[in-house]
Amino acid sequence: MFLLRWLFVTFMSSFVLADVNDAVDRLIAALPGQVQTNDIPPPYNTRFDEANGYDPAAMVYVSSAEDIIIALKICYEEDTPVALRSNGGHSYIGQSTVNGGVIINFSELKSFDVTYDDDGRYVAKMGSGLMLLEVYSRLARHDPPLGLAAGSGSSVGLAGLTSGGGHGLSSAMYGVTSDRIVAAEVVVYNRENGRFELVTATGYNEYSDLLFAVRGGMGGNYGALVSLSYDAFPVTNVVIISGKNFDSNPSLQAQRIKAFQEFMHSDAAGPEIFGIGKFLGGGGIQYSAQCICDDVTGDCTVCHSKLDAMQAAVGLANPLRVEQDFGKAMWYWADCTSDSWMDFYPSDGVANCSEEDLQDAMEKCWSFDRDVYGGPYKAKSIYFPKDMSIETLEYLAQASVDPVCQNAGDCVMLLDFYGHAMSEEPEDCDPSAGKCTSFDHRTPGWHLQMLAIWDKDEPTPTDKLAWIQQTYDSVFPVSLGEAFQNYIDSDLAEGREWISQYFPNADTYPRLQQVKCRYNGIDMFNFAAIDLMTIDIDDDICGVDTTTTTEVPTTTTTEVPTTSTTEVPTTSTTEVPTTTTTEVPTTTTTEVPTTTTTEVPTTTTTEVPTTTTTEVPTTTTTEAPTTTTTEVPTTTTTEVPTTTTTEVPTTTTTEVPTTTTTEVPTTTTTEVRTTTTTRVSTTKTSSPSNDCEEADRKCSQGYSGSFCMTYKLPTVCWGSDEPCSCDNIPASTTVPATAGGCYEEDLRCASLKDNSYCKYWSSPSNCWGTNELCSCQ
Repeated sequence: MFLLRWLFVTFMSSFVLADVNDAVDRLIAALPGQVQTNDIPPPYNTRFDEANGYDPAAMVYVSSAEDIIIALKICYEEDTPVALRSNGGHSYIGQSTVNGGVIINFSELKSFDVTYDDDGRYVAKMGSGLMLLEVYSRLARHDPPLGLAAGSGSSVGLAGLTSGGGHGLSSAMYGVTSDRIVAAEVVVYNRENGRFELVTATGYNEYSDLLFAVRGGMGGNYGALVSLSYDAFPVTNVVIISGKNFDSNPSLQAQRIKAFQEFMHSDAAGPEIFGIGKFLGGGGIQYSAQCICDDVTGDCTVCHSKLDAMQAAVGLANPLRVEQDFGKAMWYWADCTSDSWMDFYPSDGVANCSEEDLQDAMEKCWSFDRDVYGGPYKAKSIYFPKDMSIETLEYLAQASVDPVCQNAGDCVMLLDFYGHAMSEEPEDCDPSAGKCTSFDHRTPGWHLQMLAIWDKDEPTPTDKLAWIQQTYDSVFPVSLGEAFQNYIDSDLAEGREWISQYFPNADTYPRLQQVKCRYNGIDMFNFAAIDLMTIDIDDDICGVDTTTTTEVPTTTTTEVPTTSTTEVPTTSTTEVPTTTTTEVPTTTTTEVPTTTTTEVPTTTTTEVPTTTTTEVPTTTTTEAPTTTTTEVPTTTTTEVPTTTTTEVPTTTTTEVPTTTTTEVPTTTTTEVRTTTTTRVSTTKTSSPSNDCEEADRKCSQGYSGSFCMTYKLPTVCWGSDEPCSCDNIPASTTVPATAGGCYEEDLRCASLKDNSYCKYWSSPSNCWGTNELCSCQ
């Protein structure tokens, strides 16, 4: 029965706008005054607002576990898709909103209590609707003041942050946020009695597997978080330092960031310091760091000495340096003090001000945060080892001066420190099942977050999306091959590529699947827009029938074609239209790569904004793997799913709605991501007669993917500027014969911007780093 129900919901909700009125009516009756059906607040990232096709039917404001159970029971019984929103809705892929469904909003769950337990710990039990600024302020009002190792976003929800791991300016000493979670209250689905219920998970009780999943295993998969208990640490004072450099020379900026990185991983820094290096649009860089002072006396002498050394190492002339208490520093990082940006900090301090004054100040800070930062953006994430090469840093510096990154806020690349306590897996659980957290990123190094940002009323900028994809593709091959699940990226949905990047430990993902089977075997919080980004379960994995609550049609703004490949068993007699790509596990059409590029322009001349190259450093292929799917049996059964599809050996049953993959848009799935830029050496032939072959080989020995840039004067290796020579410009490159005539134009471009040259291959041709047009003809 479960299987038939799942098939029906999966297909019907894909094509027919589900009628959720019954669910909404029941919710209004069961939770009077708690259901909103008009003017539903959009999520923080407005790429997923109503203007972009996300129009929820209702939002339910819950204030207790009982409310959550009532809401989930009704939505489940009415086959209504559900999204969970801890508060502001910061998900990078729109997990906190659902088109045509119901959002359960946890913003009323703001309980806060601190106990001093028998182990000498200050355990803060906090409602899942609390935002970070609120948590920091509540902890600061405790005696003694306490701290949380988390991020700087004032309106980021505690529950969502923790579910993905979380890290911030105290993490070098106190670990990632999820490391210090000791208990969680969660509403789950008990498949044995068929009911939603509240359980409390710890590291040692019968629900320890659930706590393992909560600590970094991605939210919206296992249940609805009601509260989290955190092992808070006593705090006193900190010293913050921040400085910028707007030198537009990418090579020098890369060297400065390199010096910053070397200091941060040296003994001179130590776990007291957490630091961030940023490449800003337009060529600027910024350093930010925080040093934790003595946790008993509050003396900051050691911190000032450490920051003196950092300042000397990176050459900061006149940075801002402020010594203040820990609580106020958290407001500083939120840009809500006079030293950072807007002064909303209570005049009496958060520890001493009235509750009314505190609430008023927080509301102002949150409003400012949403007005300034709460707009549309696209982000990507990569982890790097601690010794990032100067060539990689130069590439990032050069990317920051691409013409699409004219302003500091257009394109931002943040390098967050990773080391010390962040690299240590906690041991506060029963070890028999394995490690205690599902957060796998423990290699000392750096986390890179790339952001492309645009105005709320601006159409989605394809050039910025191309820039971020280009930059990502260029540096990923020299990374650790891992990504941060809190910065969830729908570009990794195809083939669930994200599994190996978010959970590189081979044991973690299978454990998470079993946890989901046990506590959410009905896949309650899954819907079409995020289906491929959720922990995958099925009958074989769980050992029991699973049902799926699937969303009504959803218009998404993700940079992926919206065709979905839902794996569906092939035993149903439900007749539905065949306008989606439905994958039958036993057919030869499984996993057709129908979505390859994420709104990246498919021109093969995407430029790399560097002064030394026009190529993605590691791309050596000459042709994108263009799967034309000539073997895909997609040309039968146009609309009536009763004709058997060719080459589907197991589907002889008539009216099987999943045996047809009609209208599968796979005719031109050219992997643009793998062929991003124009080189020059990416199109060379393998002929021994190629005059540049030996020069390219020597260049690539110094830096993977390098080649001899014959179009530069003098000719040098990409990425190292080592001299190289070809007997002549080979005809096998993409450099036109007129490239040699670029010398005068290169000089003119260089007079406009240091190290600039004429990008003759662009259309239109322009001087690198500027919008000045140029021509070599």
